[in-house]
Parts: sequence; C-alpha cells; structure tokens
Amino acid sequence: MLIFIGLGFAPQHLTLEALNHIVKCDKIIIDTYTGIIQEDYIDTIKPLLKGKEVVYAKRRDLEGSSIEKLVAEAKNRDIVVLVPGDPFIATTHDAIRAEAGRRGVKVKVVNGLSIVNLAITKCGLQIYRFGKVITLVFPEITKPYSVIDTIYDNLNRRLHTLVLLDIRVEEGKYMGIGEAVDILIDMDVENRLANTIGIGLERLGFRDEKVIADLLPSLRKYRFHKPPHSLIILSEPHPIELDCLLHYCNLPLNVYLDFSSRRKRG
Repeated sequence: MLIFIGLGFAPQHLTLEALNHIVKCDKIIIDTYTGIIQEDYIDTIKPLLKGKEVVYAKRRDLEGSSIEKLVAEAKNRDIVVLVPGDPFIATTHDAIRAEAGRRGVKVKVVNGLSIVNLAITKCGLQIYRFGKVITLVFPEITKPYSVIDTIYDNLNRRLHTLVLLDIRVEEGKYMGIGEAVDILIDMDVENRLANTIGIGLERLGFRDEKVIADLLPSLRKYRFHKPPHSLIILSEPHPIELDCLLHYCNLPLNVYLDFSSRRKRG
C-alpha cells in the first residue's frame, strides 16, 4: 500500500492517524523538493523513523521512470510518502496515485495542513470570497501574463486571489514577496493593483511566521526573511475581513479607514 501523508509545516501539524501509519509502515520516503518544512521537523520525528528504511527523495526519485518502480514495490510493502503541506493540494504526485490505481495498488491519503487553508484562516478571510489559486513563477523566458489575467478575472468577480510564489528547493531558489510584487506591478497594464490590499505571508505555519497587510505596492517596504512566502491580493474586503486585517494582520490604520469609508460611500 502507498500512504501519502501531509506533514503540514511543523511537527505539531502531524495527526494521530499520520503518526500511526509512520510507526507501522515498512518504508518511509521523505519528499524534499516540493515544499519547505520547519528546519527541525525531521529531527523532531526521527525517533519514529528508527529501524525503518528511510529515503530522502529528490525529484528524480518520485517522477518519471521511478514511479513504476515505487508502485511495484508498494504491492508487497506499506510505503509512506511524507509530503510538505497537504499531499494532493496541487498536482504533485498525482501521477503516482494514478499509476497505483492502474496497477491495483491501494492508496491511502492522510491530509495535512496546506498553505491554502492556513492563509485563509490566519488572515480572518472568508473562503467563499476566494477565486482561482495561482502560482507566480520566475519570469526567466517570458512574463507570466496568465497570472495577472487570473487576478483580473478574480477582481472582476469580487474575489480574492491567493498567489503561491515559486520555490525551487533543489536549486536553492525562492521567490520573495518584494520580488513578487515587482513582477505583478510590472505586468499590471490596467493599473488595478496599485490601490488594492495585499497580504504578505512569510513562513506560515512555522514558529516564526509573519503576516503583513498593506496596499500591495507598500509591501515592498517591509522586511521579509526566510522562505516560503505567499501573497493574497484582496478584492473588496468585507467589513469583518477588514477588522481582522487590522487586528491580526498589521493593516495600517489609515488603509483600514480608507477602505471602510469606501464601503460606506459605495
């Protein structure tokens, strides 16, 4: 059997169900390339891994030709795959699950905290007011205009946008909030982002997490440090959302008052 377990981002995010599978399994594969977890996470749970076969997997170990080998092995052994965040919140590892289904190998999914639910609940926002989630990648060849198009589409429907920022763990390359804001403002041909609220999320779920809300361009003035980082671009915040941004996300009072008065005028 293949058991995909979401690690969340810190040791306290592991569920009892996850711990039970980790203790009982035959082999553990730790995904080291799709996300970042708290630095001491693996050291904290190492006593649970004692006596087991443990593989620290790079991309080549869980993609391409390695998938058939992994699924074949899981026919006779219980193999746990530990994944940062939630195992299937994006398309990562879907190919493994699909191959297991084709071969009749049982798959178990143990969910973990993801950046999606953390971002929404930490900021006091309403999930019903979110549109499509997007990833902003490094513009190495062409600018990712599809990202700005999605943001515009969400804004047109009065929906917020969660923007995940590119991370390339194996290359040691991580997009920061300031860089992301620069890219988005540069692509904002309709000049719609200059007067929207953005929320900078640093290491959400880690012990040193930081959440800062301000006008999107103003986020460049704040000091954000270690990755991972994410962004939320707000549409028209509900009064309760505005209150939460003020009290829990460090939204400047002048921005709060400005957006509050806009709602009263509108």
